[in-house]
Formats: sequence, C-alpha cells, structure tokens
Amino acid sequence: MAVVFAILLLVWLAIFVYSRNVKTVMSFGLIGTLIVGGIFLLGIKLLEKKGTVILKRAKQAERGAIAEEKTGAILEEALPQGNFIIHDFDTGRGNIDHILVGPKGIFTVEVKSHRGTVTFDNGNLLRDGEPFEKDFLKQAWAECFVVREILAKWEIKKPSADPLIIFSNAFVKVRDGAKGVAVTNLKFLPTLLERLPDRLTTAEAGRIINRLRKP
Repeated sequence: MAVVFAILLLVWLAIFVYSRNVKTVMSFGLIGTLIVGGIFLLGIKLLEKKGTVILKRAKQAERGAIAEEKTGAILEEALPQGNFIIHDFDTGRGNIDHILVGPKGIFTVEVKSHRGTVTFDNGNLLRDGEPFEKDFLKQAWAECFVVREILAKWEIKKPSADPLIIFSNAFVKVRDGAKGVAVTNLKFLPTLLERLPDRLTTAEAGRIINRLRKP
C-alpha cells in the first residue's frame, strides 16, 4: 500500500507542477507545448499502469494467503488420524505452503487460488485452455526435490516425497497427474489420497514429521 500511495502522490505532484507552469509551457510555442504535454501524459499513463500492476499483485497475494489458510484447515480437519502436517515450511531457499506426511506417503503441497477449469494438455498445465503465468509443475518439483534432499541427509529415502498441487477454487480435470505431479481440487483431496496405497505406518509418519519440524 505504501508503494501505491507513493505513486498517487507522484501523480498529484505532476499535475500540480504542470498546472502551476502552464504559462511557461505555453511560451515554448505550439510544437513545444504539444511535446511537453505528450511527455506529461505519457508519465501519467506509466504511473497509472505501475499502480494497477501493484494492486493486482497485492490482491493475488491476499487471495493466495486465504487459499493457503483454507487448505490448511481442510487438511487438519478432513484427513483421518495418522496424517501430520507442517504449514509454511521454510526450506532455507524459500517456503513451501504445506508438507503432508501420513500413511499414503510424504507430499509437498503447493496451493493455488486461481479460478476456472484446470486441465493438462501437451505437457502444460492450463486454465480455461490457456497456460498459467508461471510453470507450476516446475515449481512443485523444485520444492519436492528440496524436501527430498533434506530427508536424505537424515537417511530418509523411502518413500520419497511427491509433489502435489491443490487448487482451492478451480474445477480440476487432471485425472492421472501432470508430469508426475498430482493435481487436484481441494474438495477431492481426501478422495485422491484414499486411492493411493499405504506406504507408511502411523509411527513412521510421526517420526518423519517430527524430524522435519526440528530446526
């Protein structure tokens, strides 16, 4: 918000300075006046565009935070006993929204708040038929590999961590994964997990999550 306020202040200041110096600008003649006016309008447009981008990013960040919180609550309440969760896990290279450890294995969970219909086609994850602004599959695998490295340092290599992307508000039509990444709607996460074979006992899952929770 501070950046937006600064941009608005600059716009006001530009208008103020221009209005106070109209006579000086007019002394440049018609061509000079048009050039100065054009530069002034261009500056206003650029400031306006910058402000719009910042506001859009702020709204996206807010929606993302709400989606992460919503997903965390679902994970805590909807999954059966024996499933353990770490929220906002700090890898030392960045944060992972959630890590889920339970009978079905170890999962790095990336949460997205986008709306629309999510599909997977020709190697790309799409929203309403168009690619996303970022490569979410690459991001999910990068986070997963970091967790695998962390676990390997503690001689925890099996089962290996798997990447999972959850869309909290979208309709997901990805049935068989996307480049090895499980992609699901928040509502169908419990069903997705139920279909997987058991790979850990509750005691094993508890030991792994306790290890991850240590600084």
